[in-house]
Amino acid sequence: MKHLRLGYVMPDLQVGGLQSMVVQLAGALNPEIFTPVVYTFDGDGPLVAHLKDAEIRHVHVPRLPGVQRGYARELAAHFEQDDLDLVHCHNVTALFHGGRAAWRLTSLPTLFTEHDREMPGLWRHRLLHRWLAQRVTHTVAVSRGLMADLVRYEGFPPEGITAILNGIPDPRSHVVSRGKECRKKMGWGDVPIVLAVGSLTEVKNHHGLIEAFAQVRRSLPEALLAIAGQGPLEGVLKKKAASKGLQESVCFLGERDDVPQLLEAADLFVLPSHREGLPLSLVEAHAMGRPSVATDVGGISEVLIHGETGILVPPGEEEALVHGMESLLRDVSQRRVMGKAARYRYEQKFSHSRMVEEYIDLYQRLIASEAP
Repeated sequence: MKHLRLGYVMPDLQVGGLQSMVVQLAGALNPEIFTPVVYTFDGDGPLVAHLKDAEIRHVHVPRLPGVQRGYARELAAHFEQDDLDLVHCHNVTALFHGGRAAWRLTSLPTLFTEHDREMPGLWRHRLLHRWLAQRVTHTVAVSRGLMADLVRYEGFPPEGITAILNGIPDPRSHVVSRGKECRKKMGWGDVPIVLAVGSLTEVKNHHGLIEAFAQVRRSLPEALLAIAGQGPLEGVLKKKAASKGLQESVCFLGERDDVPQLLEAADLFVLPSHREGLPLSLVEAHAMGRPSVATDVGGISEVLIHGETGILVPPGEEEALVHGMESLLRDVSQRRVMGKAARYRYEQKFSHSRMVEEYIDLYQRLIASEAP
């Protein structure tokens, strides 16, 4: 079998779902068959260390904001020098830069994975995306709902698009302490604990979560809300929690590399987002056997089965979010049943090995179709 060289194009290596997925995918490839190279255009980040540990080369090709003349030519020179067999672009900005670079090398197939985007977008963006859609070799959406939106709103050809659901390595392999030990380390004690994981940005709707949790505390005054993640809204959210009298019951944990341990300590996972693709944090909660309360947006319903692995609530309906959290925090047996169902769903649908196999099969088919 021919050795294949793959180029992954992405914005940066900050901690995020897209970035983690790419790093984990590249690291899972058989080095006897594949050589991955990761190209970034907006900077590096903490995940650079993971690439180094996996001995995966990272090339940062900085770009100016907007459309930089000559950038596609510069990136194409790197692709040609590295003798790539396929370019895999992650998000539409990566497709704009990486796709144009790959198309300069006429026999180089281009794969595009869309992780999450608000659609329909501005009309001028839709026009650009329709132009890109006709030139990419194949497209992957991380959820079936997102796949339908790409076809409907942006003209991606239905015969050239596939849904590959995100998968993650089993997080239980990283858990060294059980729930009570984790709680003791965090200083939480034996109280109801709700965990949220995500960047502190508007789309994740921590504002709504804090509002809802203030109501939960009226009936469950010992409950704690732990929020893992960082972002531009951290200061605003801390002030909001304080204004609700929650400064002692809402814990801002910052960026964490021990989310499986936090999930082990928690009773319930909550995801109140306004918009999602197919969130890895929800998959991780399922893998850890934790029931979830989440808004029914994007691909969330493709992970969470309402009434079976957790509770889906309509976006923007605070009372439904309150009721979902309260009902599961009060019902230990229901949490246990849903947690087991969540773990089983992870094993059946969202394993990392399944996702990697689907991408490998797609890589090989696309490269073979472009072979002379």
